[in-house]
Amino acid sequence: MKAEDSVSIKQINTERIRAFMEQEGPVSKSQVARQLGLSFPTVTRLLEELGASGEVLTQGMGTSTGGRCPCHYRLNPDYRLFLLIQVEDGHMRWSLKNLDKETVEQAEVSFQGFSLEKLDRLILDIAGRYGQLKAAAVGIAALVSRGMVEESGSFPCLHGINLTEHFKSLTPVPVVLDNDMNYLTMGCWNSYRFRADSLITLYMGSCGMGGGMVIDNRLWAGTSGFCEPAFLPFMEPYWEELGRYPKTMDVTELYTRLIQIYTFTVNPAMIVLYWHPLLEGKLDQIRRSCAALMPAKALPAIELSRSYQEDYENGLFAVARRHS
Repeated sequence: MKAEDSVSIKQINTERIRAFMEQEGPVSKSQVARQLGLSFPTVTRLLEELGASGEVLTQGMGTSTGGRCPCHYRLNPDYRLFLLIQVEDGHMRWSLKNLDKETVEQAEVSFQGFSLEKLDRLILDIAGRYGQLKAAAVGIAALVSRGMVEESGSFPCLHGINLTEHFKSLTPVPVVLDNDMNYLTMGCWNSYRFRADSLITLYMGSCGMGGGMVIDNRLWAGTSGFCEPAFLPFMEPYWEELGRYPKTMDVTELYTRLIQIYTFTVNPAMIVLYWHPLLEGKLDQIRRSCAALMPAKALPAIELSRSYQEDYENGLFAVARRHS
């Protein structure tokens, strides 16, 4: 066997052990060997190396089934840190999380004019102070396609810049930038994935109606990122009405039309509406309106969520961890 093949197999086995421990929590050597089909000496050697680097910690003794109690091992949650950044009009919210999603540090920064330099300084500051930073995920209220901001009224300074290449030249830490609704949708699906393999999210914010979709357990953003409800041609009159009557506008018709469109084009199992003051007390009315217009077999489950921030952060965390 060539030396490089041996190194590759070792890396693969190490990653398999790491993934198994992420999923199962504290485990014994025999559990790892049995579940992954690895020899006991191989597991012992790799766990010792992971322990020497600080990535794996010992955690007491397990229950004996005869003989010595097995020692248990777990991933050190502070060995890998992830920077989660939300860039919105007028402010930037960020948090530094460990592997257990515990917050190490967080802050919110207000600004009158956004610049890429502000984002760069934040990333470099955290990377400089935390050597354990393994990846950063950046969500922005803009249309993003392949690392390029294509459409955004709030961040014109980012148009035409290949941000994927920019961040590669800025820092060796992987930095992933995407549309905020894609992160939100991924976080939402993580909560509902056992109930729905296809899901739509709809969020009415200050920049308009946003949303995302998961189809067959995969995020779908379209060929060039334009898969957004805000671009539907009938949306503009609603935003004009919302501007005139922000507290009294009845959004039942708006959400019913959107649900109809998604039902007969994507046919999702579930549509999640994120809470907005105008949605208060309207969920049952929207459900009845949809039921009157669509066949029962086609009608998706329609849910109201108040977990916008939690789902957004979970989506950011999932992407950052995947790229670490």
